[in-house]
Amino acid sequence: MDKIKYTDSQIKKASWPLPENEQIKSKTPTRTIDFKGNRYYTQKEIKPPKTADFIMSVTTWLNCASKGIGFHKWLGNSSNYDTAMKYANDRALIGTMTHALCMYMTWGNKVDTTTGFYDRDSEKIVPIPDEVKRRLSGYIDFFDEYKPVPIATELALFDPLFPYAGTMDQLMMIDGKLWQIDIKTGAEYPKTQRLQLTAYKILYDALYGDITGNIDVLACLFLKKNGKYKVAKHKFEPEAWNSLMDFGHYHFSDLTGKLPVVKLNDELPTVYTLKEDNKDDK
Repeated sequence: MDKIKYTDSQIKKASWPLPENEQIKSKTPTRTIDFKGNRYYTQKEIKPPKTADFIMSVTTWLNCASKGIGFHKWLGNSSNYDTAMKYANDRALIGTMTHALCMYMTWGNKVDTTTGFYDRDSEKIVPIPDEVKRRLSGYIDFFDEYKPVPIATELALFDPLFPYAGTMDQLMMIDGKLWQIDIKTGAEYPKTQRLQLTAYKILYDALYGDITGNIDVLACLFLKKNGKYKVAKHKFEPEAWNSLMDFGHYHFSDLTGKLPVVKLNDELPTVYTLKEDNKDDK
């Protein structure tokens, strides 16, 4: 397949926004499950999936790397574990809102914050707080300054030949170079975030490099609660990622070297009724 090529004039004249995922679509649609605190990917069309069909997520592999003293101090200073997890889940919802609404805006859709946001965990429509609105303003400022051409959002990176899988936030063309951008609403953890971007680049280049060419720039886009943004570029560190994978295999496996085996709960019926008495009437 011929690679997609962009000239400077095409980029400058590109109509923004492009239709959603016009340039690149996921070769393998995926779904995720959580099993014993770890996240796994599998192919969406395999139903029911077998144990061998599950691949551990990049972010799960990264859990064997420490986030540093700041994270441990925050966890240790919490009144109890449940309180810390509630706070973490609340912050995760802020991140989920911001991600989803940014993706929506990327493809030219207008975000009306008065309609609220559907929270899948609570299955309720919840208000969009001012903090998220300010982060959206930062995203708009990023677009105004960098003038990116969207190529793909929420792109599944899955190949059964790799022991890890993930989802890329943004793929954009900026000044003739292909950028991988991961949106962040939390703290900076440069080493783990660099490895996350590295793992995604390895997968992307293997899956889609023949279409667009390999990724040129790795970056985190920090959308801050004060309405500002920061772009942090990162080096490609495949050796460091491979070293983490080697340790991660030891970290997650049992003493015989076997990684966890995903076991799905039996699917419960959706309709219930009392059994009829089959005995003959007397």
